[in-house]
Amino acid sequence: MKPPQIKAVIFDLDGTLVNTEPLHSKAWISVLGKRGFTYDKLWFHQWIGKADRFLAQGVIEEHQLDIAPRVLQQEKETLFHQLAERDTQTFPGLTDLLTTFKGQVPMAIATNSSRKDAEKIFIPTKLNNWIETVVTADDVKHLKPDPAMYLLAAKKIKVTPQHCLVIEDSPAGAQGAVTAGMYVLGLTSSLPADRMHMCHELLDQPTTAYLRARELTGF
Repeated sequence: MKPPQIKAVIFDLDGTLVNTEPLHSKAWISVLGKRGFTYDKLWFHQWIGKADRFLAQGVIEEHQLDIAPRVLQQEKETLFHQLAERDTQTFPGLTDLLTTFKGQVPMAIATNSSRKDAEKIFIPTKLNNWIETVVTADDVKHLKPDPAMYLLAAKKIKVTPQHCLVIEDSPAGAQGAVTAGMYVLGLTSSLPADRMHMCHELLDQPTTAYLRARELTGF
């Protein structure tokens, strides 16, 4: 597929702008470990890009627990927020990209994370100073892979979906963006390339994707 004329860029957050997937993994493994369940990083890979509510429900069903998913979510969120405020780092090359795009290319973030999770990430990174439009799990009824989140982001930045470029590192997010009619750069830094087959282009890491975004926008 020939790339369309790109007029805006919409970013996923975790694993795309910030290296927080390890923090989400650490928080979940720790919380579940305290309840007597042993999981590892490989297990967490299946949940990358999916909302915490789905992971919590999966664990509850697997172990037939008599608790609400929100109970596990809150335990994980407490630890993740502590880790995120202290350890969140952006990927190399991001500041240069945002500096170039600011005021020139409309930008948005579309994330399956909650508004509170995103805000904790913004404390050390100040990403919200660069990208003012942020769509989270709290803003839509249906999460990725549903296209609603990406369509809302496009609406907010006033750019038609077919002129939006998306950078994603998860199958759910990539599918949502493709369904929304956007051009998708898929990262293989979080999951293998075969899991990201629906993307229009595959790139090995965020820094490479940033360079490609500059090419496609002409900046």
